[in-house]
Amino acid sequence: MRLVDVTKENWLSVILLTTNMDNQHTLGEEFVASNAYSIIESFYEGNWTIKAIEHGSDLIGFAMYGIPEGSASYELCRFMIDRKFQGRGYGKQALALIIDEMVKHFGCKEICLSTDPANAKGKHIYESLGFTSTGQLQDDEEVYILKIQ
Repeated sequence: MRLVDVTKENWLSVILLTTNMDNQHTLGEEFVASNAYSIIESFYEGNWTIKAIEHGSDLIGFAMYGIPEGSASYELCRFMIDRKFQGRGYGKQALALIIDEMVKHFGCKEICLSTDPANAKGKHIYESLGFTSTGQLQDDEEVYILKIQ
């Protein structure tokens, strides 16, 4: 598994990844904004890094991370695994790669993320890699933090 750039050659495949069970592509998916929305956001808010997640020859997911405008905290803003590839342990593997990349690239000492309180699978993955809930809500999402040692 590896993180790859979103390019002229793969962008369409990346935006067609979805977490929606009906395989319909929407701007707001079950627990995450669409990849299309995220890619556009990254172009207009220049502080974001976008990566596709590749396993073998398959694009299986997407991530967007960096520092939001007006913030000093590093954030994993978007993270998704396509519905066809969920339940195989890829989410945990991909999240570990993203954390490693953020620490290597930014030298960050903590990483924040937020998720829908009903996202039990996501919260399980986050907690398994050391994220803890802060008990705070941001835009109706539960805030998690990972302290890097």
